Amino acid sequence: MLKKILLLMLLLIGGSAFASEQIPIRIVPAERISTVHDEIQLGDDIMFKVQNDVYRNDKLIFAKDTPVLGTVDKIEDNGWANDNAEIQLETFKVRNSKNEIVTIKSNVKIDGFELLKTKQKRFAQFFNYIGVIFRGKEIDIKYPEEMPVFTVWYSL
Repeated sequence: MLKKILLLMLLLIGGSAFASEQIPIRIVPAERISTVHDEIQLGDDIMFKVQNDVYRNDKLIFAKDTPVLGTVDKIEDNGWANDNAEIQLETFKVRNSKNEIVTIKSNVKIDGFELLKTKQKRFAQFFNYIGVIFRGKEIDIKYPEEMPVFTVWYSL
C-alpha cells in the first residue's frame, strides 16, 4: 500500500515535467563561429536562424530564417591530447509568429571534434582526425559555406 501511495505521489509531482510538450526547432549558424583566435567569450551572443518553418497543430510557430540569438554559457579552449574546444549555449531568444520574443531554455553543445563530421568528406579529412591525438580541434564554422544543424527544444 505504501508503494502505491509513493508511486502516486511521484506521478503527481513529476508528471508535470513530462506533460509539457516539446517541439524541436532546427537552427543553423547565421554568422561565423570560431574559437581559433579567442573571438568568443562567456556571455557573448551568437546569431543563428531557424532552418525550416516550425508548426504545431497546423499553426505556424516560428518561420523559416527567423533570427535566433543564443547566449554562450560555457566555453572551453582546446588543449593538448584530444582536448577539443567546446561552446555551450543554454538560453535562446527568438521571435514567434505572433511577433513576441520567446526565451527558450535548451542545451546546445558545439564541440570541435564533432564538427569534423559535418565537414566535406575528402582524403585530407583523415589528417584532421589524426591531428586530434596531438592537439584538440578548434571550433571554426565558416558561414555561409558550413552550416551544421543544431536542435533547440521549445517547451509549451
